[in-house]
Amino acid sequence: MDKRKFFLLMTAMMAAVTLTSGCVINKLRAKASLNDGAREFNKGRYEAAQEKFEFALKLSPELANAQLFYARAINSRFDQELNEDLGLKAIEAYEAIIRNNQSNHDAVDKALAFQSSVYDSLSRVAPDKEALYKEKSRETILKRGELPGATSNTKALVYHKLGADYWHECYHEVSAPYIVRKQPIPPEAQEKMKELIRKAHEYLNKAIAVEPQYADAYFYEKLVFLEELKVETNPTKQNELKAQVKKMEDTYLQLQKQKTQQSS
Repeated sequence: MDKRKFFLLMTAMMAAVTLTSGCVINKLRAKASLNDGAREFNKGRYEAAQEKFEFALKLSPELANAQLFYARAINSRFDQELNEDLGLKAIEAYEAIIRNNQSNHDAVDKALAFQSSVYDSLSRVAPDKEALYKEKSRETILKRGELPGATSNTKALVYHKLGADYWHECYHEVSAPYIVRKQPIPPEAQEKMKELIRKAHEYLNKAIAVEPQYADAYFYEKLVFLEELKVETNPTKQNELKAQVKKMEDTYLQLQKQKTQQSS
């Protein structure tokens, strides 16, 4: 081998060694920064933790843990300060996890769960955008159930949460104010209730189809049927709804009894 070729070969080998050692050093520094950030996080110093996690990400962007910890630090600051901008920054941090970890089911699942929770909080932080953020929360939680690797338990949890959420909106935000004031529910409110009732039934039935032993789904189905009774005027259908209320209650109690016997 002539001197020129030998020199080029040695230069390439040295560059590869330098690059490899640099990557190793960066990973070690990233892990050290992660540990420092975890200590700050555990002390409730979320802004300092965020900085440490962000530094770890700069050193080793592929670290899924660093991405999640960074997002959690911003999320915790949002929980403390209830600032819309921080909430949106947390949303973006979780979106980055989803975007960069498509093959990591666990990381994507966790990011979607946290992201949905942030949207839910934003619906209360920014009342003028309540409907927008509430719908975003529902869309995001539904994505968890639609992930290719989603378990039946996760799907049931997702569908139950959505069904319970639609019932909550129907009861607390639409019908209850009229019931408390002993006023008839006006037609426009009844129409809104019917749509929310339809969606609540849809997702609770999906939860039951996936997990037939899911007791809480039957409990909320009972509550949804009670809401339906408020807008049903046909006596025959009212009796059918009352029968459904009893059926859901009996099933719920039976499943709870079985659960207690199995645990004892």
